[in-house]
Amino acid sequence: MITLGKTEAVHISIYHIGYSSEGESSLFILHTLDKKVLYSVVIDCYEENCNETDRILEQWNLKGKVNLIIWSHPHEDHSLGMIDIIEKYSNDTTKICTANVFADYKQYTLKCQKIIEYLNSLNKGKHCTSRRKIIPLHHFPDLIDKVEFNGKNIIRRIEVICIAPFSYLGGMQGVNKTRDINQMGVACIIKVLLEERNVNFMFAADMDNASIELLNEESYDEGIPTVYNYIKIPHHGSKKTTNMIDFLNQMEEKSEYASTSIFKSKGLPVSEVMEKYKSVVKEIACTSNIEEENYGTGIIHLDYNLNELSVSKEYEGTACVLK
Repeated sequence: MITLGKTEAVHISIYHIGYSSEGESSLFILHTLDKKVLYSVVIDCYEENCNETDRILEQWNLKGKVNLIIWSHPHEDHSLGMIDIIEKYSNDTTKICTANVFADYKQYTLKCQKIIEYLNSLNKGKHCTSRRKIIPLHHFPDLIDKVEFNGKNIIRRIEVICIAPFSYLGGMQGVNKTRDINQMGVACIIKVLLEERNVNFMFAADMDNASIELLNEESYDEGIPTVYNYIKIPHHGSKKTTNMIDFLNQMEEKSEYASTSIFKSKGLPVSEVMEKYKSVVKEIACTSNIEEENYGTGIIHLDYNLNELSVSKEYEGTACVLK
């Protein structure tokens, strides 16, 4: 439970970080106007000559203070540098959520194997009362985390809701002796409940069309939001995720903002897919300037003022709005 004064201004900073060839990370930081952090989430990590996730967390003075770390799936473009982030910014109460990666983990790349072995080592030989909160079994529609606020401030509660994976997709993979790493990945919505309305943020990781189709079929019964203030576009805007456009097309109104990163060797994002997103999202940005083929490290920073329901936007490096 967090207590805030009635007039205390509350902000949410969203960061989407991308690099010159591949890799991405997202940050969610709830804070006061004077930069006092109230709740923080790290989703994935990557490093390419530098680790921008580390740099930003350092700026926010979050060493040993991050509340929730989500490693969505064991592909290297979502993984490199994750051990350093966990070592430096987590503590004994930090929740660490992963895909179900611990069984048969030798099938992943050596770098992802090292992350899994590191996570295993955190609890090796420890009594149950002192074990770290490492959770590999979340699936739709689990509540990953919840924070309550008291007092008379505008903010009431934060809920982190799992929107992927779907257990039945995992079961199908088991029967067929195959494993689709994107289908086993963890994606989430962070729902911020305010006094009179909600603000909703979707971090879709690398969800594919099969997962998104199931989300579309089951979202109404599970109270999944119908309007989004921010969406991290799944799988770098590939054709394998266009069901997300259909999902968003059924919303009450256009979503406010979305962003993507690149996977240069795979030609992502796909320009025609980005054009289709423009029909369901008011503004879209990318961590590289794909229209001018200016690829590099880019950071999109959105600052939401919850009291005024306004947002300011900053673009660092090669990040820019798509025209």
